[in-house]
Amino acid sequence: MGAETARLQPCFTSDTHRPTTMPYEVLSHTADTGIEATAPSISALIEVLATGMFDLMATVAPGPHDVAIEVEVVAPTLEDLVVELLSELLYESEVQDLVLCEFETTMLGPTHARINARGVDISGVEVTGPPIKAVTYHAVVVDRREEDWLGRVYFDV
Repeated sequence: MGAETARLQPCFTSDTHRPTTMPYEVLSHTADTGIEATAPSISALIEVLATGMFDLMATVAPGPHDVAIEVEVVAPTLEDLVVELLSELLYESEVQDLVLCEFETTMLGPTHARINARGVDISGVEVTGPPIKAVTYHAVVVDRREEDWLGRVYFDV
């Protein structure tokens, strides 16, 4: 079976460029914030969750997104894969002072994925929310349904 690759998810550059219906829903919890999303494939779901995670923190201005990173994770379960991939993206964004906003996920196995991400230096963005400290395992869901995939993840803010 070949690798599954989803298309690059574009940055949402401002409220005027934002679709009227987001591909994810923001969830609130006591000291956390979460997102729930659906997508046609696991790779697309990972991209929507990554987009949502960074959208919670900042709005990226229009223009080139010149900085590229790559993250690859092998995990024992799909839930672990999603949490670890998002955690790695968050870590790379923190150590490199980036806000990531474009994601292309390639599934290399059932619980093995690579994400190529693009973004901008944090100095070029409008911070719109609190920083995310960590991706949590609290109430994490990754579920294949009849027509699509459902994902839910919470972040420590």
